[in-house]
Parts: sequence; structure tokens; C-alpha cells
Amino acid sequence: MTLILGIVAAVLAVAVVAVVGFALTRPSDSAQPAPSAPSVPTDDASVPASTPSSTPSPTTTAAATGVAFSATGFTLTSASGQPFTYRWADEPTAAVAALTAAFGAPPTQRTQAGNGSTLPDYTVYAWNGFSLFEMVPTATLTRADFSQPAYALFTANEVGGVPVTAEFGLKIGMSAAEVRALTPAPASETPRPSGSIRFAFDPQRSSFKNGTPSYSVFADTDGADGPVGTILYFYAPQ
Repeated sequence: MTLILGIVAAVLAVAVVAVVGFALTRPSDSAQPAPSAPSVPTDDASVPASTPSSTPSPTTTAAATGVAFSATGFTLTSASGQPFTYRWADEPTAAVAALTAAFGAPPTQRTQAGNGSTLPDYTVYAWNGFSLFEMVPTATLTRADFSQPAYALFTANEVGGVPVTAEFGLKIGMSAAEVRALTPAPASETPRPSGSIRFAFDPQRSSFKNGTPSYSVFADTDGADGPVGTILYFYAPQ
């Protein structure tokens, strides 16, 4: 019996030593390397982490109700607020901005070449149906001392939904007979090589006094009988 008990004790001792040895040699779970982060697809990587706040919409101006021409320039009216008046010798920046807001679109721009001496180049601001010509000043031709610092024409009675009005009841689309019937009657009627007619209204008022330009009104027809296709305001004394 003593021998059997000794053998059992020896076996148990060997088992304990094996268990302790295994526990001491087993690697710790915390020592394992962390798994690498999954790669982010390119499309997802381009998405911002947070949604940016919405940008406030720009303040809208009162809707324009019309552009009315006169000898000295034009006036832009709106449903509320003060009318904007532009005179031919004024700097163009404010006028271009006001017309852009009224017509609801920016103009295209091009340069109309002058003759390099007595006639300057003009920057043409063109909307669909309306063009404003602004001189490019030089050392010898300045806005202050040139008789035609700007001029304008239109080919539609409405631009961007805004009525454009000339004097004397003159409108785009009139026949030559309707133009002749206007009061006061045009003082001159000039046939052109193309077969069209240029009507001049109040040509005597084209002048340049004390630095203030005053323009006459002209209507060009498409063909001898019309209709009127272009109405112009520019300096052309007769």
C-alpha cells in the first residue's frame, strides 16, 4: 500500500509541473498585434466626415419693371426702391451691375475697335436683345471730354422679361408706315444699301454741352417696309 501511494504522489507531482510549465510558456492575449484597418474605397474617402452647413442664398433685389430711355441715358425702375438712372457720361460699373440684376443674367463682352485716333474702342456688354457700348478711355480721349462716351441699342421690346421702352412710341416690330405715323414724325428717313431704312427722331438734340452728352433716337428697319429690327440711342448731330 505504501508503494502504491508513493507512485500516485509521483504521478500527481509530474502533472502539476507540466501544467505550471504550460501556463508560463503560453503567450499573452494582449500581446497580439492589432488587426490592420480595412482599406477605405476611393469613393468613400472623398466624402467629408461632416455635412457642411448650407450657404445662405444671396439677397435678391426687387424685380425690375422696366428700362426707359431718354436723350441723356436710361432709367431702370423696380417694384420697390429707388429707380436707377444712368447717364451716358457715367462710369459703367454700376449700370452693368444694375442691368445684370434686372435681366437675370450676366452679359457677354467683346471689344469693338475704333480708329485709333478720333474714335475709341468700345467694350460691348451684350444681353439677349440689349447692348451697352462703353468707350475705352485713352490719354487723348477721356469720358469727360468725348461726345459719345457710351451708347446703346436694343432689338427686343422685352429683355429677360423686363420691358425696354424708347421715346415717341417707337417699338421693335413696327412697320415703316407705323413709324411714319408716329408723332412727332421723324425728321429724316435714310434708305440704306441693304434696302432697309434708318429713321431719325429729333436729330437736332444730339449735342455735347458742359460735358453732358445728349443723343437722338434711330430706328433701323429690316427691309423697306419694315419691321423695325433695331432701336439705337447715339450721338449723331444733323
